[in-house]
Amino acid sequence: MRSIPQIDANYLSRALGGLVESFQVESIGSGEGYMSDLYRITLQGRALPASVILKRPSEDPEKLELATRFNSYGREQYFYRELSEHSAIRTPRCYFNADHKFLLLLEDAGLWPVIDVGAGASFAQAITAVTHLARLHASHWASSPEAVAHFSAGFEAAALDMSSFVIDRLGELPQSAPVQFMQQYASQSINYLPLFSAQKQVFSHMDFRLDNMRISGDDLMLFDWGECSLAAPGFDLAYFLITSLTTRNRRIWEETLLDTYHRILAASGIRYRREELFNSYRLAVPPGFYLAALVLTRGHQDYGMTLAERCLGAIDDHLPFIMKQFDNTTETPAGGSTIG
Repeated sequence: MRSIPQIDANYLSRALGGLVESFQVESIGSGEGYMSDLYRITLQGRALPASVILKRPSEDPEKLELATRFNSYGREQYFYRELSEHSAIRTPRCYFNADHKFLLLLEDAGLWPVIDVGAGASFAQAITAVTHLARLHASHWASSPEAVAHFSAGFEAAALDMSSFVIDRLGELPQSAPVQFMQQYASQSINYLPLFSAQKQVFSHMDFRLDNMRISGDDLMLFDWGECSLAAPGFDLAYFLITSLTTRNRRIWEETLLDTYHRILAASGIRYRREELFNSYRLAVPPGFYLAALVLTRGHQDYGMTLAERCLGAIDDHLPFIMKQFDNTTETPAGGSTIG
């Protein structure tokens, strides 16, 4: 059984508001893309859930540096303190959110079915995910939550890596038109910030993929809110389609999933042109390669190559439009949208 420094039965009793007589600790979530250390704590006592998830800063120096640069811990604490209770999308219940350090005790979603990321979401699961995503975006469409991070903060942090390990990973892949485009994009990604920030900005999860959700029928639970910020509507949508669907299924379902998202917005009284959504979605594909490069850099070759191939496939499908927009951005002064 693992132990966690400074976490004992008295601490858990005070945090959970019950009596913890004994508990067991299991380390979980040590795989790809996790910036925190996660533990499942099974509890025995009175007035307690059967188990909780404890989340705290990573002991891995590289993960800790990355999370600090993106302010991932601060963003997640802000979400659970200010937004989760009224979220339009289901999130784990937060039992405890420490005041002066990053430590969360969250509802355990362990009984929800886990979807095989390699196989990708089924059509029904994809429809469910996109439906809930549209409801989340619609709920903050008119006004953004106070104090939520601006898109530029995360984009600027990622740009530091784009010109280093992202380019390194691209250099290891077979050369193709999408790879060549991504090498150009990664070398000057910060110059493209106006293309994204000039779009409509909505409160977004920014890590909306199968690893961070559980789906059961029409229900969905979404966790890992450490990257949440404002972003163009297409960001979460593109991120889900290129990370969570096989390339074949994305190509078959892409139009239907975008139609589903657009229909939910319209049902919420939001006027947002379908063409504008499609453009926002396509432009958000290149930044999605960051996750593939990060996973490959962390040494998870199989999953990283799966993500890279899916992202590069989407870039290839939409390359003429993407190249035109990014070429226009380098020739257009910041401050106006160039999408069209």
